[in-house]
Amino acid sequence: MADVNTIGTIPLGKIQTWSDKKTSSITPVSFPGQDAGETEGIDTLGIIAFTDFEGQWTGTFSTIQGYIAQIKGILDGNQTSSSTLRSPFVNTRTTGSVIRADSMGTNTSTSANKLIATTATFSSLGVQAGDLVKNLVTGEVANVTAVDSEIQLSLDADIFTTNPQGFAVSASMNTKLLSLDTRWELPGLSICNYKLSVMQVK
Repeated sequence: MADVNTIGTIPLGKIQTWSDKKTSSITPVSFPGQDAGETEGIDTLGIIAFTDFEGQWTGTFSTIQGYIAQIKGILDGNQTSSSTLRSPFVNTRTTGSVIRADSMGTNTSTSANKLIATTATFSSLGVQAGDLVKNLVTGEVANVTAVDSEIQLSLDADIFTTNPQGFAVSASMNTKLLSLDTRWELPGLSICNYKLSVMQVK
């Protein structure tokens, strides 16, 4: 079963809380000058978007340790390329600041290769073709091929054959990883709480 929250192919388990924030910074930019050692700079205003996730992995110690090692491997590398974060709690749109938590709910009727939920607002939340949908009852996943309306999505697989069944729509966001903090629960070391900080990139 695919996890609804992932960094690349690394599952993030259950997201418990998340927060989004934006900050601006003044960045000096090199300006050509006769003497490079004394070149003045110019300031540009940049807006940077950050997201902090607090979540929990459950399972065997070795499996969870593997997830941690993979993420720390990304952190310790040069991160010359971004990592794709998939979660219902991120927004893929370039405008607006909609949080995608409301992309979770329960289907209300069925039709082949469709997700229908009369209480949903898929269009307003910025759901797009390419987003991932998970049936939270069966664990099956499908990709969104079209946003038909506020209450209906077209899928590339028929994963909702009965109702009501819970669903989650995972958007994608390109990120650079900033930090990972972990805290194991005793006894057993089968639960690990974490805080993951990421920076959104284009």
